[in-house]
Amino acid sequence: MESFNFKARRKTGEVVVGVINAANEAAVAAYVRNQGLMVTKIAKTDVQKKYFWSGLFAGKITMYDVAIFCRQFATLVGAGVALVSAMDILIEQTDNIKLKAVISGVAQNVHKGASLSEAMNLYPKVFKPVMIHMIQAGEAGGILETVLEQLANQYEKDYRLRARLYSAMIYPAAVLSVAVVAVAVILTFVMPIFTDLFKSLNTEMPWPTRVVMDLSNFIKSGFGISFIIAFVASIYLGYRQACKSQKFCLRRDILLLKVPVLGKLYNKIIITRFAATFAGLSRSGVPILTALTVVSKAMGNLYAEKVLLEARSNVQKGLGLAGPMRKSKLFPSMVFNMISIGEETGSLDYMLDKVAVFYGNEVDDMTGRLQALLEPVLIIFMGIVVGFIAVAMLLPMFDIVTKVGNL
Repeated sequence: MESFNFKARRKTGEVVVGVINAANEAAVAAYVRNQGLMVTKIAKTDVQKKYFWSGLFAGKITMYDVAIFCRQFATLVGAGVALVSAMDILIEQTDNIKLKAVISGVAQNVHKGASLSEAMNLYPKVFKPVMIHMIQAGEAGGILETVLEQLANQYEKDYRLRARLYSAMIYPAAVLSVAVVAVAVILTFVMPIFTDLFKSLNTEMPWPTRVVMDLSNFIKSGFGISFIIAFVASIYLGYRQACKSQKFCLRRDILLLKVPVLGKLYNKIIITRFAATFAGLSRSGVPILTALTVVSKAMGNLYAEKVLLEARSNVQKGLGLAGPMRKSKLFPSMVFNMISIGEETGSLDYMLDKVAVFYGNEVDDMTGRLQALLEPVLIIFMGIVVGFIAVAMLLPMFDIVTKVGNL
């Protein structure tokens, strides 16, 4: 099957244009005529070429884009639209150029006889393993619409959570950026003027002034800037190299969970992500062993992944999930107790939904409190830095004025 653009006219004279996947131009013409239209033009479309240049300058495919895709797809499937036709409609109404190209590629593979999950699996950067397994389960159980609705809800929740975390970081990042720029301007352009003045007066410099003067001279010198750039670059490259070691990444992820306050927030985010993702997979009919493997990869934390793989091993031996979770201390007692109850009563997905909602609210509350706390802390920090520089500049002037007054 290939993609074709067609142009046709209704009996009223109205022009109709569209895109269709078919074996050849004759099949396109037959389809258009069956719609009661008169064909005026048919042209083959090379999807990859069509979207290549525009895709280079388009924005990336976000979690929100995927959520909208799932929501629209579920609506079309629920309305009884055939899968292939639904894909064609989604191609037309998708605004993101890159996602449009991906959907076109998926549609072409579906036209060739591949299942939806197989076609999506060819684009792992867009459609994550969690989504692929849920789609696969939906196709096998005949509940594709339900699964797509669940995916849309899950992606929307994840997007809102990520958006709240980003918005909480915007203010601190802006304040620190302003502080760095302000200090750099003072040290580069303002302090040298005072330095020349103090040297011409041969006055003794207090230690704060000497510190700021030395820092200003260091930054102004070519060596100073080169050293700072080289130092930052070496840390970045060293970290990138170290991240290739799984042992380093495991230690880093464990350390992140132990950071005061922020570690607790990170822990709650992991629990929310685990509960929501596992509930979605379990509800869709994905086997529990497969679900645990998929969820462990979706955590973004190697320690959490290790704990979940140990839980999977436990389940494989005929034991429960709660044992390894209890030993890890990553999951609070409320979580593994609710999981134990869910396993005993056969309502695991329901219990996990409750956990996801509870800890999602906890993340929201904690993010709000941290944001409110950061504002005064950053203002105090800026005040101390700028105040220290101001005192360093003014102390010698007070000394000069005192000496002149004593003459």
